[in-house]
Amino acid sequence: MARPMSATRPRRPAAPPRPKRPELTGFPAPGEQHVTDEAAERRPLATAWITAEMLAETIDVWSEAWGRPVSEDEAVEILVNVRRLGEVLLRARREMTKK
Repeated sequence: MARPMSATRPRRPAAPPRPKRPELTGFPAPGEQHVTDEAAERRPLATAWITAEMLAETIDVWSEAWGRPVSEDEAVEILVNVRRLGEVLLRARREMTKK
């Protein structure tokens, strides 16, 4: 009786899993500026528009408002959400003026 072909082929060892890198979330937009800030290099490219000064100011303002220290990750989330809100409001305004 013949053995199945898969049983006669030697198996290759499984490749080690590749580490997930946050900067590989997508392609940068054409003409996008490169950010050289070390903290920004740890964040995904989608947040490259956030400067160190903007981040520091956000941490200061919201830490005071909330009465506790705000982490860098929380500050990035706040800035991203404010940007999204601004984009939604601009889109709504444009749609209103088209009518």
